[in-house]
Amino acid sequence: MNLRRLQSRCESLVRQLDIPSPFDVRELCERAARRSGRPIHLEPMSLPAEGPCGLWVATPRLDFIFYERRTSRLHQEHIIAHELGHLLCDHQTQKAVDEDIPHVLLPELDPEMVRRVLRRTHYSAAEEQEAEMIASLILQQANHRPADPAWTAQAGTADLVHRLERSLRQSP
Repeated sequence: MNLRRLQSRCESLVRQLDIPSPFDVRELCERAARRSGRPIHLEPMSLPAEGPCGLWVATPRLDFIFYERRTSRLHQEHIIAHELGHLLCDHQTQKAVDEDIPHVLLPELDPEMVRRVLRRTHYSAAEEQEAEMIASLILQQANHRPADPAWTAQAGTADLVHRLERSLRQSP
């Protein structure tokens, strides 16, 4: 898929989202979950430095988005938006996982589900590009929301704020 088509597809997906204002990534995921009819659980965890920063895990009834807990809030929002991009596009991977690994790593869980999760850490470059573009578009839209109209300048600075706003609007 060329870049122009990729961007067009991603913009279309993001337009369908009801991005909250002010932006709240948890609220965004709740809205996406209501739209899809599948709950999305956000789970912070300490992930290995050499591994992914986030992970989307689809179970038969709900979706989990795991994200790195030891990073900034802004980075966490980006990780979650990226994983939400994988979810929205229903990305799948085909990389094989050794039959014994799921049982050894997580013996209490269904081995097939663990295999699917482990395969999902190996997306194609095109899928990673798509998820990254969706994350960027979500955060770009979230950061360009109009300021809260109820906000007012503190007494004594209102005139200064008004002059600055007027001056900035007149700048080329």
